[in-house]
Amino acid sequence: MPDPISLIALGAAVGGAAGKFTEKAWDSSERWLRERFGSHRAAAQKLARENAADFVRELADRVKKLEDEHQVKRQQLDHVARHPQFSALLQRSVLNAAETNDHTKHKLLATLVANRMQSPPETTLALASQLASDAIARSTQRQLTLMALQGFIEGVQPKYPMKFAMFRVWLRVTLEPFEDFEFNELDARHLVAIACATFDPTSQRLLSLMLAMKSGGKFLRKVEEILRDTNLQSQWDYGLAGVELTVGGTGCGRVGLRSDDWSRSRSAQMGLTFHPARGDMFIERCDFIILQAPLGAKCEKPWQIRFLRFTFKLCSRLTVGSV
Repeated sequence: MPDPISLIALGAAVGGAAGKFTEKAWDSSERWLRERFGSHRAAAQKLARENAADFVRELADRVKKLEDEHQVKRQQLDHVARHPQFSALLQRSVLNAAETNDHTKHKLLATLVANRMQSPPETTLALASQLASDAIARSTQRQLTLMALQGFIEGVQPKYPMKFAMFRVWLRVTLEPFEDFEFNELDARHLVAIACATFDPTSQRLLSLMLAMKSGGKFLRKVEEILRDTNLQSQWDYGLAGVELTVGGTGCGRVGLRSDDWSRSRSAQMGLTFHPARGDMFIERCDFIILQAPLGAKCEKPWQIRFLRFTFKLCSRLTVGSV
């Protein structure tokens, strides 16, 4: 974790509006930490400060990226940072991060706050962000994974129509990080308790139909064949079908799907990496997945080469490695 003192130097090194935001965010964070943990033991105060500093460092990286890629303008960044609704979210996220030394949660919270900076106040995304911040801090890794999985099943779809061969690849790559997921009813009931989901163990929702609807329902029988005898179908039948995300749970799932760790876990043998950023290839209703091939990626099979070439036509950010 970074030395909290070094965050001042970090703000100067980052420069621009992102650097000023980082300095002000840490100044406010120190005040909030004193108010929350001032009466706690010295060791707890020290750890809380280190945890919060790790979160602010991750947030600085994301804000800098937004500024560099012109996703937010300097004036917009200043305006958002002054709004009390955003300030409340930042405070909540700082304190939530301070309570855990889980670096993955720090990154998820940083992604959540950075995403909020691109949204005007009083929108569903802005209001749900505070719920999602608390939910991230109060969920286990498996529960966060559950929300990311259901976030994809319930809310993600290709932007462009696909033939079945491409649609099958898209499903395979996107669902691969969840192939070993194990459903636990206690996780579902915990998500209900923190208002992230509803749970109906008698639900008869069909996974094949929900996935097929991403293509307009025309591949239903073929999707049923893909899912037959898979672990995902077994977990769905075991009880996952009964979990439906609320707005807060959807916010958590959305952040999980955009996280760098989840993106890097996708299909290494395919020679492809999906990065969470704006893009034109695969997109959720709120703007999220861009397809890229990293430099040096090995694409040895003919279908992989054809896949990259097809994607290159659709996505200006595609980089072809060793093809």
